[in-house]
Amino acid sequence: MIRILCLHIAENQASYRYRIAQFLPFWKEYDIEMHPCCINGRSYLEKFRLALQSGRYDYVWLQRKPLLPLLTTIIAHHSRLIYDYDDAIYARESYVKVKPKPTQPGSRQSIRRLDTVLRRSSMVFAGSEALAEYAKRFNPEKTFIIPTAYHKIAALDSNSEKKSTVTIGWLGNSINLFFLSMIDDATAAIQARFPSVRFSVMSGKRPEGLKTSWEFVPWSMEDEASWLRSIDIGVMPLEDDAWSRGKCAFKLLQYMAYGKPVVASSVGANLKAVIDGQSGFLASSSSQWELALESLISNPEQRNKMGEKSLNHFLSTYERRQVQEQMANIIHHHYEQSRKKQKA
Repeated sequence: MIRILCLHIAENQASYRYRIAQFLPFWKEYDIEMHPCCINGRSYLEKFRLALQSGRYDYVWLQRKPLLPLLTTIIAHHSRLIYDYDDAIYARESYVKVKPKPTQPGSRQSIRRLDTVLRRSSMVFAGSEALAEYAKRFNPEKTFIIPTAYHKIAALDSNSEKKSTVTIGWLGNSINLFFLSMIDDATAAIQARFPSVRFSVMSGKRPEGLKTSWEFVPWSMEDEASWLRSIDIGVMPLEDDAWSRGKCAFKLLQYMAYGKPVVASSVGANLKAVIDGQSGFLASSSSQWELALESLISNPEQRNKMGEKSLNHFLSTYERRQVQEQMANIIHHHYEQSRKKQKA
């Protein structure tokens, strides 16, 4: 049994839920024993003690939040370090237009800590190709793309053709409402042309300053599944910058898991998540967004076929079992190779 200490971010963050928590009940099936430990809010002394105790484990899995370089060095000396990240910590967030604070992505401090942990890691699990490309600058041999997984799967809605109202949905953190402004001209035009179409947002707050009228549904874990079932088309607009290129297309996976066709910006991991013209559409301009949405709204049969393809693509690539088996195989292979080197 391989023993792993998992140092993770706060439990109320989606990144923790979908890159750590959903796997915890199943690791023993893969002969891996995972011990989770939240590092958010811990003092430097507590983190120092955890670093000194890391030798009790075969691996220390550090999720997303880079530690001080000294702590990273201690862990890498006493154990094997796995670093897992799903955001472009090396880049400024798309919606931040001023110099980032030291603790924010893109700051000198964040980049220095990230670069150190990438150099010191025995393995890096990157959530997208862009993140893997950055990691390979420092760790070219042991960087692996591990997509964010999703575990809730719903049967296809066979009655979608009979619905009188088509619903276009966007789900996400309130800070990412910024991206809806990028497609506002297209969605406003669609809303004017198809007044019966609903636009629904599930988030922490209402979108503001948009021409499009979005119905607001407060996010809750309990209501997320029913909201996902209620929509007919899922959207994921992004800006084509370093921060967005590092994203892991998670919104799309949620829509796909519920058999929904999608429309997404032609950016980063979206290019892999969307089979353009089959499971949905990729768009690079306002006119492309408008044409894609119009096509799906006007053709219920197309929505159903693309929704089915969307679900099948999700099941074959992003479903929890697929991703966890991929990680387990990588860890066991690395562990066996490490033991052989030690014996040599």
